Amino acid sequence: MTLAEVLPAPQFRERHERLISAPPAAVWSALLELRLVDLALSRALTNVRTLPARMARRERPRIVTGRFLEEGPVPVLVEVENRLIVAGGPLQPWRLFGGASPSKLDACGLRDFAEPGWVKVGMDFVLQPESGGTRLGTETRVMATDARTRLRFAGYWLLIRAGSGLIRRDILRAVAQRAEGQSPDQPR
Repeated sequence: MTLAEVLPAPQFRERHERLISAPPAAVWSALLELRLVDLALSRALTNVRTLPARMARRERPRIVTGRFLEEGPVPVLVEVENRLIVAGGPLQPWRLFGGASPSKLDACGLRDFAEPGWVKVGMDFVLQPESGGTRLGTETRVMATDARTRLRFAGYWLLIRAGSGLIRRDILRAVAQRAEGQSPDQPR
């Protein structure tokens, strides 16, 4: 099942891609092994986003060092080796503390989820072999479950969209560096 099948009519979306000078198997391995600590820009932007919640709680944030796809905000729903990963779930990201804890759903469950007050968020990574390497694309899709939530999320999206794009490009950069045999934090 593709991201387009899970979230067929997104109200919000963005797409990024990068040609990586490595075969699909190397890109796949790099994507699966990517750790949050490899994503310096992403960590910085996430810290900015969560600063109000951390200040309100007056507690030290949990340091996340695991693999990006295992520690991300939504679980992996579909995995087709060397070709496709789809992750997704219901979220309330505009809330100070992240909102309620959503149910974990499979791909069909997320597609059919309609409880008001949520956005269904999906993200994919698609690998396409090309001459000279692999094109790695990522798309983020968001669908609100009701009109009021769509308006709430629209304001949030306006604030975070640029940062979200930077995070996606940071992920693509780190995967490329790892797949091409460089350290993810080494400058190019």
